[in-house]
Amino acid sequence: MAIKNFDKLATSVLRRQALSIAEAGYRAINTRAAIERQVFYNAKKQILKIQNRKFNLGEFRKIACVGFGKAAFDAAKVLQSILEDRISQGYIIDLKSGKIPNFICSIGTHPNVSEQNIKYTKEFASFLEDLGENDLVIVIVSGGGSAMLEMPAGGNAADAANIFTALTRKGADITEINTVRKHLSLVKGGGLAKIIYPASCISLIFSDVSGDDISMVASGPTIKDATTIADARRVVEKYQILQELEVGSLKFTETPKGHKYFSRTHNFLLVSGRDALSAMSERAEDLGFKVKVFSNNFQGEARALGPEVIIELKNKHQCLLGIGESTVKIVGTGRGGRNMEMALAALSSISADQILLCLASDGHDNTESAGAIADESTKLKARNLKLNIGQYLQNNDSFGFFEKVDDAVFTGITGSNAADFFIALKK
Repeated sequence: MAIKNFDKLATSVLRRQALSIAEAGYRAINTRAAIERQVFYNAKKQILKIQNRKFNLGEFRKIACVGFGKAAFDAAKVLQSILEDRISQGYIIDLKSGKIPNFICSIGTHPNVSEQNIKYTKEFASFLEDLGENDLVIVIVSGGGSAMLEMPAGGNAADAANIFTALTRKGADITEINTVRKHLSLVKGGGLAKIIYPASCISLIFSDVSGDDISMVASGPTIKDATTIADARRVVEKYQILQELEVGSLKFTETPKGHKYFSRTHNFLLVSGRDALSAMSERAEDLGFKVKVFSNNFQGEARALGPEVIIELKNKHQCLLGIGESTVKIVGTGRGGRNMEMALAALSSISADQILLCLASDGHDNTESAGAIADESTKLKARNLKLNIGQYLQNNDSFGFFEKVDDAVFTGITGSNAADFFIALKK
């Protein structure tokens, strides 16, 4: 099971049902399973098939593989087993590591850029620059890659981290944040494709972005970028980031616009939150619920979304599902993530026949918890412990609250990352 404390949390029929639906979502976005469903290799004919596209690997002198983000290690491990000895060299940056033949596997940092992430990026970029038009690079792109893959156009890791933190605190969404990131980097917004050129590139993308805009996954390192410096400046002005950081300006760079850098690049979306949504819908129907999709691209403030979901949960035997990514305006000093804040904000509105489960698909909701489950029993425990829901919410301390009532959900690092999802049930 993905949820490590499943049995401990499953203290009622409705809880067990909600957790079972969540398990279906986690299984659907499992990195290894997703690759094994969509990537096949005929060693005798040297034909690599990805979805409906075939590549003759016999045409290439050398095959390299690089990957970054929270699905990178697991994806590289299964790719190496599928392709056997065809990958001659590889470099992975992930939050977890291990041994893969012919690969260097480095542990990066997230959510902030660090000097070690920059060092690792420069290391694998240097060997990519030596590849030519008869070579192939397989790139694994996954959520978290915006922090782990970085080569600043100017400034350093601290500058990049400060900009990201400032935008996050102000409530900027991921599209806005990554638009700024692209124009401060030499590898984002198609920059990696430019480094790889003239070698061919196959990019395997694991989307954590609402709406599956692949140009925003890990800030689109292999995708021709449609945004401009002017777009990045507008985001910075909207959230008054220069004033926040007390700096006069930011050194923006334009992303590669030349068609040639992308003419030999093939991008494949392998996993997205929609896969989880489909699997959860099927499981909920099997359990006898009438399923309604609240949103397949929810956005907005977490503390507003939670109560909205409960208001929509009106009918008996109803299941509301949603995937997306909310935001949190940080005004307090507590710990927690957007999923736990969404659950905490909804808690006061939840009735005895309702339940809400909010989860991060990567297993890390800005803490060691993946999210939280909220229902009438949560409220009862809070009353018994004399916990003030409003105070915890005001202090952005959702983790502190759910830790005390013992309703935080733990999965550990899942090796997957496909946005956030929630399950709301009514008996």
